[in-house]
Amino acid sequence: MRSGPVRTFAGITFGNWLSRAYLGSAAFLLLIGAGDGGNQVAGLFALMLAVPTGALLLSVVNSLGAWAQTDASIWGILAFSYVFQAWLLGLIVRAVRRGRRGADL
Repeated sequence: MRSGPVRTFAGITFGNWLSRAYLGSAAFLLLIGAGDGGNQVAGLFALMLAVPTGALLLSVVNSLGAWAQTDASIWGILAFSYVFQAWLLGLIVRAVRRGRRGADL
């Protein structure tokens, strides 16, 4: 059975220990740091995990003006940044595994 592009994307993004550790850390920090009563240090670390993708997207939203700076857009940027960077980490893990397999031959 052939795997489709969604299955391949999900496998790369969530199918390795590094991406899962990254996403788990981000979720944990967001849970602790979100809201008015949240821990500010945890919230800051959650935002720092989204850099550089999140910073680039937030600068685009800031340049669009106040109408674009809603809570939904900020949460969407964070979610996209985390998933995109987990995908990049998955690509790195995949490349390292393939490199090791080639070196063993």
